Amino acid sequence: MDGWQVLVDLLKPGGLMKIGLYSELARKPIHRVREKISSLRLRGCKTDIREFRGVLVESHGEDRKHLIESGDFFSLSAFRDLIFHVQEHRFTLPQIRGCLNELRLKFCGFEQKDAVSKFRALYGREAGIYDLLLWHQYEESHPRTFAGMYQFWCQKL
Repeated sequence: MDGWQVLVDLLKPGGLMKIGLYSELARKPIHRVREKISSLRLRGCKTDIREFRGVLVESHGEDRKHLIESGDFFSLSAFRDLIFHVQEHRFTLPQIRGCLNELRLKFCGFEQKDAVSKFRALYGREAGIYDLLLWHQYEESHPRTFAGMYQFWCQKL
């Protein structure tokens, strides 16, 4: 919040800001794999990363599927960032709504056009695409929607 506040302070009233944040729901498989890495006491060295990636390829768990589908799986540096990253902040849409309110920012919509199309197909063209609580309901039913991250625009009030 402190960093976000600094950015907000640089905006003029009516100014726009694009934000990218990780989704708690979409990143659950990654979080579970990180817990396993922690229990195995693996480090972020090349040997451990390659060995663990091999273990994932051979496994049959549901988390494996989500990770192998990620473009980050096939590059050592990207896989390190995806799985062995030491600190990551994840959010839910209700939390983001609270942050936006606290920072006096208006939610202006998601960048993911495919997600917006699917949202409208489910809820109708007149659905509140700026309603983060409705989006949260959608994401609970479709947790992979924001697998990359939430990317959205907001405006300073």
